[in-house]
Amino acid sequence: MSSNKKGGDERFLRVQKDPRFWEMPERERKIDKRFQSMFHDKRFTEKYTVNKRGRPINQTSTEDLKHFYNVSSSEDEDDDEEGVKSKKKKEVKEELVKVEIEVKVEKEVKVKVEKEVKVEKEVKEELVKVEIEVKVEKEVKVEKEVKVEIEVKEELVKVEIEVKVEKEVKVKVEKEVKESKDVKAEGPPSERGVRVIEEDELVRYTAAEKTFAVRKGLPVYLLAASICQGVEEQIPHLTAAYVHPDTFLARSLEQHAWKFDRVTGEALVVVHIGTDDVASGLSPAAIVGQMEALIDRIQHGHAEPLYVAVCSILPRLVDNQRTMGTVRDTNRRFHELCRRKKDTIHLPTGKLFLHHRQIIQNYFTGDGVHLNVEGKKVLFNYLKTFLWHFCKHS
Repeated sequence: MSSNKKGGDERFLRVQKDPRFWEMPERERKIDKRFQSMFHDKRFTEKYTVNKRGRPINQTSTEDLKHFYNVSSSEDEDDDEEGVKSKKKKEVKEELVKVEIEVKVEKEVKVKVEKEVKVEKEVKEELVKVEIEVKVEKEVKVEKEVKVEIEVKEELVKVEIEVKVEKEVKVKVEKEVKESKDVKAEGPPSERGVRVIEEDELVRYTAAEKTFAVRKGLPVYLLAASICQGVEEQIPHLTAAYVHPDTFLARSLEQHAWKFDRVTGEALVVVHIGTDDVASGLSPAAIVGQMEALIDRIQHGHAEPLYVAVCSILPRLVDNQRTMGTVRDTNRRFHELCRRKKDTIHLPTGKLFLHHRQIIQNYFTGDGVHLNVEGKKVLFNYLKTFLWHFCKHS
């Protein structure tokens, strides 16, 4: 109702003057800023599910407010500005979250890549190690093959030399036998490659291109290891037999060689030592060097000849490929040593225990080291035959 409207009941004149009952003029519809928040604040928002007639609707109290209040464009702009700011803020926040996620993912990817690079580096290093090991293994294999090939060639050369020497000796023996048919032989037959001529008091013994003029029945001494135990029973009339179990050439040089300083006149010393030196791992050169030193010590200071007969080292069943090679090489060097040294002869006793380059097992005891009765019989019979032909020792 308008404030300037007149007439009516006096009782209600008060109402006409009271502003609370006035109609709001159309030109004054601006909402106070204090109440503008009710259009977007959730505290002023209520959701309706049905209308006043009970029909289902989907409406809020904000829409009613907009219906009853004509919101100015400036208010809309303020709301829009606030919405835009809120939206931008939200977008910025989302962008920051995305950036953080991307940074985190990038860090994880970087860590993963570093791990992969590290693993790849370790794999490469391992591959390099494996390649080096394979290369070294190949080189070792090739070196072994070359070494085996060289050893085989050397062995073949040795066999060829032995065959050649054997043929030459055979021819020489046949020639000597033909020339000495008129010589009367006594005792057991001489070994192959040996020539014996008897005179009144001397025996001329020729072997390995060396001739010895030896007095008949001269004293005979034996210096040996345990392999010659029991020799006194098989070879009687030995002047002395020095048998020392488990002895070495160096030990015999220090402890036993002095015994021959007491020998006077012409005599023969048979030496059968060296098996334990081979087992100890000494090289053929070292063994031959010690044997030469022992021979020099035995012959030292004697005016008359003191002959030394060096027996070959016997092969044993316990010998492996290395020790068998040492035995063969040492015996070959013994032969060369005795050829060049004065009053020295080599006795190839090792061949008695081989058949087609294989060791005869029946000559050894169960330990494969010592000779049994049959083996000692073979060795001692050979020594008896040699002594008979060398100096008519019976």
